[in-house]
Amino acid sequence: MGEPTYSCRDCAMDPTCVLCIDCFQKSPHKAHRYRMNTSGGGGYCDCGDVEAWKSDPFCQLHQQGADQPAKDPLERLPINIQFYMSAVVSCILPYCSDILFLDDQEVLPENLRPRLADPQYNPKDTYATMLFNDEIHTYEQVIATLKKAVDCSPKEAVELATIVDREGRSTVRNGGYRECEQAKGIITRNTTYHRHKPLRVLVMHSAVVSHQTFSLKLLSWLIKIATQAEGLRVIICQELMKNFHGSDLTILEECMLKDTILWKAARIQWHQLFMSTLLMDNEYKKKFAVLFTKHYSGILSDFADDDHDHVVSVTSLSVQIFTVPTVSHMLIKEHSLLKVILKTFVDYTEKYRGADSKLHFQRASLLQGLRRFQYVLVDLRYVLSNNFEDWTAEAREKVMEGIDVLLELLVSMHGMDTVVRQVGQHIEFEPEWETAFNLQIKLGPCLTLLLEWCASDRSLLIRAYRATMKALRGVTHPQPEVAVEVAGHKATCFKFDVGTKHVTVHYALIRFLAGLHLHLGKYNLDYFKEGLLPLSPLTAMELIEEPLRTQVLMAQVYAGMWRRNGFSLLNQLYYYQNVRCQTEMFDKDTIMLQAGSAMMDPNEYLIAVLNRFDLVRYLTPEFAASSSTEDVQARASYATLLEEMLHLLIILTCERYMPGVGNVLDEDRIRREVIHQLCISPMAHSEITKALPEDHCHETGMEAVINKVADFKKPSGSASKGVYELKEQCLADYSPFFYHYSRSDQSKAEEQQRKKKKQQEQELAAVPATPPALCSNFKPLVHLLDCDVFIYIVRTIVERTSNPKGKIWSENSIHRALYLIGLAVLEEERLQARGESFVFLDKAGEGEPSLLTEIQNLVGNSKVKAHKELMSWLIKKIAEVQEKKGEEVDMQAEAAEKELHESAKEEEERANRARMAMKRRQVLMDQMARMQKNFIKNNPEFFEETAEETPAPPPPPPKIERVPSTPDMEECDTSLTEFPIALGANPGDPVYDEPTHVTCILCQEEAAIASQGSSMVLAAFVQRSTVLSKNRDKKVENADDYNPLLMTSDLFWGTYTSTCGHVMHADCWRGYFESLLSREQRRALRIRNTLSYDLGKHQFLCPLCKTVSNTVVPLLPALDTIGKPDDDTMEEQPTQVRSSIPPVSGSYASWLGLILQTTRRGMEIVNQYKAQVKEKKEEQEEKNKSSQPQRKSAKTESKSSPSKQEPFPSLDLEQVLSQLTSDQFKSFFATPQQEPTELFADGIRNMIRTFATATYTVGLDVMPDDDNERVPILAWNTCAYTIQVTEVLLRTQGKALFGGLSSRQIDGLRSVIRFATTSTCIANHSIIQQHALELLAALTGFNTGPDSISILDLDMFSLLVSLCLSLPRLYHSTEATAFNAVISSGAIYNLHILQMVLAAHIVQIMLTAQLPAAQDQAGSSDESMEQDEYNTDAQQLLKVYTELRQFVGLEDGGEPAAWLLWNHVQFSCLPFLRCAAIFFHFLTGVPSPAELQNVGLDEFVPLCRYLALPTNLAELFNLEIAPQMSDLVRAWGSHPDVKPKLTNSDAKILRFPLEVNPLVTLPDDYSDLMNNVSMFMCPKASGAQSDSRAPALCLVCGTVVCSQSYCCQTEIDKETVGACTAHAISCGAGVGIYLRVRECQLLLMSSKNRGCFYTPPYLDDYGEPDSGLRRGNPLHLSQEHYTKLHCLWLSHSIPAEVAHKLEANNNLLTIDWQNL
Repeated sequence: MGEPTYSCRDCAMDPTCVLCIDCFQKSPHKAHRYRMNTSGGGGYCDCGDVEAWKSDPFCQLHQQGADQPAKDPLERLPINIQFYMSAVVSCILPYCSDILFLDDQEVLPENLRPRLADPQYNPKDTYATMLFNDEIHTYEQVIATLKKAVDCSPKEAVELATIVDREGRSTVRNGGYRECEQAKGIITRNTTYHRHKPLRVLVMHSAVVSHQTFSLKLLSWLIKIATQAEGLRVIICQELMKNFHGSDLTILEECMLKDTILWKAARIQWHQLFMSTLLMDNEYKKKFAVLFTKHYSGILSDFADDDHDHVVSVTSLSVQIFTVPTVSHMLIKEHSLLKVILKTFVDYTEKYRGADSKLHFQRASLLQGLRRFQYVLVDLRYVLSNNFEDWTAEAREKVMEGIDVLLELLVSMHGMDTVVRQVGQHIEFEPEWETAFNLQIKLGPCLTLLLEWCASDRSLLIRAYRATMKALRGVTHPQPEVAVEVAGHKATCFKFDVGTKHVTVHYALIRFLAGLHLHLGKYNLDYFKEGLLPLSPLTAMELIEEPLRTQVLMAQVYAGMWRRNGFSLLNQLYYYQNVRCQTEMFDKDTIMLQAGSAMMDPNEYLIAVLNRFDLVRYLTPEFAASSSTEDVQARASYATLLEEMLHLLIILTCERYMPGVGNVLDEDRIRREVIHQLCISPMAHSEITKALPEDHCHETGMEAVINKVADFKKPSGSASKGVYELKEQCLADYSPFFYHYSRSDQSKAEEQQRKKKKQQEQELAAVPATPPALCSNFKPLVHLLDCDVFIYIVRTIVERTSNPKGKIWSENSIHRALYLIGLAVLEEERLQARGESFVFLDKAGEGEPSLLTEIQNLVGNSKVKAHKELMSWLIKKIAEVQEKKGEEVDMQAEAAEKELHESAKEEEERANRARMAMKRRQVLMDQMARMQKNFIKNNPEFFEETAEETPAPPPPPPKIERVPSTPDMEECDTSLTEFPIALGANPGDPVYDEPTHVTCILCQEEAAIASQGSSMVLAAFVQRSTVLSKNRDKKVENADDYNPLLMTSDLFWGTYTSTCGHVMHADCWRGYFESLLSREQRRALRIRNTLSYDLGKHQFLCPLCKTVSNTVVPLLPALDTIGKPDDDTMEEQPTQVRSSIPPVSGSYASWLGLILQTTRRGMEIVNQYKAQVKEKKEEQEEKNKSSQPQRKSAKTESKSSPSKQEPFPSLDLEQVLSQLTSDQFKSFFATPQQEPTELFADGIRNMIRTFATATYTVGLDVMPDDDNERVPILAWNTCAYTIQVTEVLLRTQGKALFGGLSSRQIDGLRSVIRFATTSTCIANHSIIQQHALELLAALTGFNTGPDSISILDLDMFSLLVSLCLSLPRLYHSTEATAFNAVISSGAIYNLHILQMVLAAHIVQIMLTAQLPAAQDQAGSSDESMEQDEYNTDAQQLLKVYTELRQFVGLEDGGEPAAWLLWNHVQFSCLPFLRCAAIFFHFLTGVPSPAELQNVGLDEFVPLCRYLALPTNLAELFNLEIAPQMSDLVRAWGSHPDVKPKLTNSDAKILRFPLEVNPLVTLPDDYSDLMNNVSMFMCPKASGAQSDSRAPALCLVCGTVVCSQSYCCQTEIDKETVGACTAHAISCGAGVGIYLRVRECQLLLMSSKNRGCFYTPPYLDDYGEPDSGLRRGNPLHLSQEHYTKLHCLWLSHSIPAEVAHKLEANNNLLTIDWQNL
């Protein structure tokens, strides 16, 4: 189940003929056109079946031995084996039949009951309540019922319901009879609903259950041994064909007739036994088919009353026999298969017939059985898909028997679902109409195939035509007649008013006759041929009557005359013309109308049409002159009817592309269809396929013509798909009145033609093309265009249009009239060349004024201005034809041409005037702009005050010339510009290109970004993340006790922050969010939680862009302006702002010594304090034990929790260190003399705390707690993690470090880094001190306790960010002094921190490096490195590498080449340096160098220069610069965890640089993926139904889980969730990407109850996905789409994408995503 299957579109007899993947890969069909699908679990591979394939029936695997003569399989089986096997099978099959088909399930059969004398016999009987599956009740209903009936837990109820669904039944209660009967009663009562049967539940004897379980095991064994040898299979077949206990029925028949008694698992076992035995042998397949046909009616009747799906019914085996040509032909000729199938359906529909013998369908439960019974029509299609090649008298007779029964069905369908026009009052209830159309859709392919059968034999065609005509006579009743005269011609017409009588769109008989009539010309037959028609046949007038009524009905609906009949009529007319029904409905009506016109006098025909449209009086001068109220009001309706009538005439005379009507091939018909679809717009392959009718093999024939008429345009990006564009030379075939166009299609096509005309700047008049010649039976059709009535109609229209005072005209009617005249002229031109008679121009020139004169008078008329190109073409064409005939040219073509050119000239002049006006406006605007700039420049004093209120756009940043990042960069001239440096003693000047004033998107008020002003915030989304995780098995087990201070190097979790960049006032945001809460609370409970976001998690949508958010991040000004009195007037300062506090100075060695002293002394105090706290806790616990335990309040408990532990007292490190090294201390950590009193306004301070709490709450998934000591840690974490993710994303996308950042990323990074800096300064001093000391202890290696972490396990960038943000608070107790220390001395001590952390990171890299020894590199081309000037630096680094390995105690495995180590370390440091550059760029405001704003340049040297680092990384370990580094390296290498990790082969070692986590590697061919996943078994299921129904592949880690299945549901946080949801929580922190393999659906999940479907990465050759594998085209992996999906995951945009999808499609909100 679920494995890929392949059907060759070129060679398969029908779509049911398939190959498995092994046979397909080894067959010639792989090079053909094929379809791909997934197996449903039934059937077998058709490889080797010569009747299933037109060619190449064998693959290479089965070709061997295919030509050898067949032998009797029993001859190769020993006699004794035959005897014993027959004896065993003869016992097993009757036993299985007896026990599985028991009538009384409460007792065993007498022959199976234990004897009383049996010592093991227990007279106390036990019973079981057995619950059976059906397809009516839902999972939830069954689960709720089980909880009531058997008193089980929800989990147990789910497990039982899953077993019932998979196996078909399950024991839900064991015990005594009374207990089981009581459970049965509860289940029955609770599942009895209106119009629904209750769940089937039986009380069964436990022994019966045991025997039935054993019998299934026996059947499974028989299936297994049947595949071992052909002889064993034949023996089983023989036993199946034996009579059952002496009755007239065989065991096979018994199983067929009692199939509905069994449950799902038992049915599947029997069916698999039949397929593995009877259906694998040609002889027994025919015997099986005969018995199946014999009991067909009973089997299908039982199926209609059954409640199981078709796939688990014995009726599903019909495809195995009815699609085999030899078997189906044998059944037709010997067992009247067609008659049996059709008679079965006709007999079943008898209950739906009314007194008039017509089918009447009402909305009731009875229709459910009819829907199931329509599978009979599927079987009929199977049979008709194989036509007879050689017709015999016996075959004709049997087929005719079936046609007679079919006509009986068509008689009951003919005229069903009639409607009457509602007048005065709207219809109250919409009538049921869907069932009739569903029947038509199912029956349509069968009728098409049967017509092909009739067309293949002359005798059968005649007999079918006579029988159909006879049936039509039986349903056609005499109609009153009326004489109608038009244009001097009289005709007798039927008196019938469509607007008052019963009408319908269902005329099945007349359409079947039209299909037969189409093929008469193939055998030189026609309507008037002697011997063709029966007695009293229908006249031509009668034949066209009913199709004509349908056309009039459509016209009246378009005219708005049926508005009160509701939507049911509109829907019926839609499907009447829709591609699914048009072939057997609309097209057949058109053919019959065309046939009728060929059989009648054209004048009489048009009079009949005018009479049925009720347009005879409308075309008279009396109506035009009438001013009565009734006539005036009816003008609009009559005008629409006239337009529709003319449209019908165009269709009848122009649409000749049906083989049999015109001299065309079927390829010409398809070509015309494709051209007109592409005239609407360029279309994808799937869109064209949907617009074309399919045959019984689901083929449209499009591939044969598409490349001739269109060019394929490949997809240009991941968001687009390939489309076909129509070739220019095919535009001449376009007809605006194409008969398969709907109203909307016609409008779109006309608009598309106008666009092309405008683009190409040429005239593209929609003039009629010469239609193909007609077949002999339809040749008289052309004379519709030269008869007197036609001349009268078009002349009347032209006269009314040319009359300047005329009011009875319409643009559409004159357009259609001119088009028809053009068709008539084209016909005369063609027939004149052939010497045939056609007198349109002769008649058009008669009269005073003549039609030609009236047409000439239209030239220049404003009423036809929209069709002037058509007019010009028509006049010229008439003149050409008259000239060819040698007649005097009446038409003044030159005048029309002149008028057309004058009109085009006017349009061109108008366009030129518009262009000139635009140029003048642009010149004036430029002049005004220059004058404005000069005035501002000359009068700057006028704008000094307003500069504070209106921010001026920032000037462009200074031009920085690129400095080459090559080793010889010292030789370059860099005097033209200064390279920006962010850190060190002489940092560059900060440059801010950010706006100083912003506008709130809610209140639209402008406000300044300032620390003391109003609080402005950005909508932000904080989420837990595992995107960078290198260990997905690692989890935060207990969030309440987890200490996130030290981020591990595997980055197994993190907190990411993103923003959409839209600004709001904090107060406006609060009001907006509170309004969302109040609105949700006002909702009724039943419609709550139907939002695309989760309000319970404080989520909301950005009011502007609708991006999902869950908090806001404060918008802060530049850090060096905070706390200054003029920080809200930054616009007065120049763009480059320099700190007012002079930078400090000091050596790295001195700073490092102070840090080591601080860490050592601080950790002593910390350890002392922890010991004191531990003693106090133990004393308190003793007191609590001795005293009576009292219930603590929630407040007390929360205070005593580990996460709320009271921090140790503030350390007076300033005094301690100043006593030791006062000079160095002052140089590094001196406090500024002037301290501002307050850094931030209260509103901004509150927003900082709000965002900090949000990061803590979401990051650790805990309850909000503003005072928790871990809140600042999460602020640092989200800052570092967001930067790391951004760097990884830029690296993956191949973008420049700074040049590739989007505006949203810049806003987010700037806001988060400033928030992290400021939040640290306003946090609790003691908490930050403790965190800073612990960070230093981890970095320096002073903490060597059992909980200590080695250098290999530390994420250095997170450590860098945390130290840079927390270290100022270590020496400054107040937030103001700490913040000023960041500004004054941050550049120098941040550099020292960076140097120290980078050195530690290099140690990580060298310890985990896997480099070959130098001797292994002998002979390498890199030996030239010995002469390189960097050789000395590399040797220094190699020396550090050697000493480090000695400190660790690693064995000497040979030193690597110095240059190789140098390159490795340099390359591995790049991710860290890139992250550091981003961090310090936004922290300091120093602009980035040009080298980092472009792609493709060497980044290492520019990064080092920007960060003030030495390019020689060995300098970081230079003992002359920093003697303490030796002790640090020794401490790092001597940690007790380092050596075991490096020497243990089983240990997982992270090696640097860390690779970007990719999505799982997918195969290029989707069928390979399906084949791999098809072997996946549900981990919680067993037995025959253990295959997973919907396996889903996690694209993050590659795990396969069951999706949308109750079997694998688990409970998380007291909520039951599906396997996909549970896995997403553990693998992706709630975010998941799954590929549902069997449906080729991509599932995105953002939380437990939010998800959406996304475009899968597998596309066909036309650049389109195939979700659900509906089209079945071969699919291949699109790397472009997969890369886009990868970037979507890396950028953490899945929650936003899900929210957008849910907002766009509310239907997705109804899906229970948590159950997936």
